[in-house]
Amino acid sequence: MYENENPNPNSNPMATKVQMGPTFFGKVMTFFALAIFSSAVGVYVTMNYFMHYFVQMPQLIYVFFVLELAIIFTSRWWSQKRPLNGILFAAFTLFTGITVAPLIAVLAASPGGSTILMQALLATGMMFTATAVIGWTTSFNLSGIRGFLVMGLIGMIIVGVMGIFIPWGNSFEIIYSGIGVLLFAGFTMYDMQKLKRYPENMYLEAALSLYLDIFNLFLHILRLIMALNRR
Repeated sequence: MYENENPNPNSNPMATKVQMGPTFFGKVMTFFALAIFSSAVGVYVTMNYFMHYFVQMPQLIYVFFVLELAIIFTSRWWSQKRPLNGILFAAFTLFTGITVAPLIAVLAASPGGSTILMQALLATGMMFTATAVIGWTTSFNLSGIRGFLVMGLIGMIIVGVMGIFIPWGNSFEIIYSGIGVLLFAGFTMYDMQKLKRYPENMYLEAALSLYLDIFNLFLHILRLIMALNRR
């Protein structure tokens, strides 16, 4: 009664193909890992070969900022166009590595900077992993927090722009960075749970969301640790 009607798995080539094909989650994690690698390449190449250009022309970093924003704001247009989507995805992650390289270079050259950098990397890895696991395994629907996360992000952007013209003290930096850590920890949980609802063809967008989460989480953890060490 419970006998397998198809004892030979090789007799159904279509079933074999489906089992061996990459899963949506696997594709997302693959592109997410490639994004981390691409950023690391951007940091390494910039620090070792192109840092003198940023020293001679500090405004060059704003060119890469503009390129990053242009890629992000046009992502809905290019995300489903192959091979353009892969090229722009790689370009964006490379540019983020390039733009953060001067900060890392200055920090690495300062006393105790390497220790701070390693602490930030370790804390980012641990926090991202913990929040990603929570987001993936929790039975609580996190879609309701999206509005609060977006409002918090907009608020932080506005305050950050104001900070360019009205510099704040170290205490406010600790508060601002701490809020940023909590905000992107929340985004990580939300985006990780959202993987279960993505259409199969949107793995690149999902990977990009997770990459932005961990990148911004790292920046705010780094700023928080730097501010705490200045007290």
